[in-house]
Amino acid sequence: MTKAPILIAALFTALPFAAQAETPGEQFMSTWDLDGDGTATLAELEQMRSDVFASFDANEDGKLDAEEHAVFDEARANDVAGYEGQQRAQMQKMADGMTMAATDADGDKLVTLAEFQTSTAKWFAQLDKNGDGGITIDDFARKPAQ
Repeated sequence: MTKAPILIAALFTALPFAAQAETPGEQFMSTWDLDGDGTATLAELEQMRSDVFASFDANEDGKLDAEEHAVFDEARANDVAGYEGQQRAQMQKMADGMTMAATDADGDKLVTLAEFQTSTAKWFAQLDKNGDGGITIDDFARKPAQ
């Protein structure tokens, strides 16, 4: 594992201490808005998800198997656990976009990078509450579409 994926894994395993300092939206933007311009684009999410995938693909075989995905699930759960109430629900919604159910398109309990990336557009659309083609901090203040 290279240094960058290890850093990414550390971001996902941030304990409640780090989460208390930022809202879910702030945490998302500081991690996923790669150029820091205040807008996370689909391209940035795709790039970051590729890095996230690599950080949890422990055996570097291009797939997240059940064991690797369990580690990924735990990291996301730790992130969610740092929040309460509405913020916890908001963080859970973000985490849900990377579950095995959301990313394993063929249902074989192995998530390939291609499957993981294919689900990015749907996740992006869920987070882009105003549908303007970019995720900003304002998208986190909006109520989810029903």
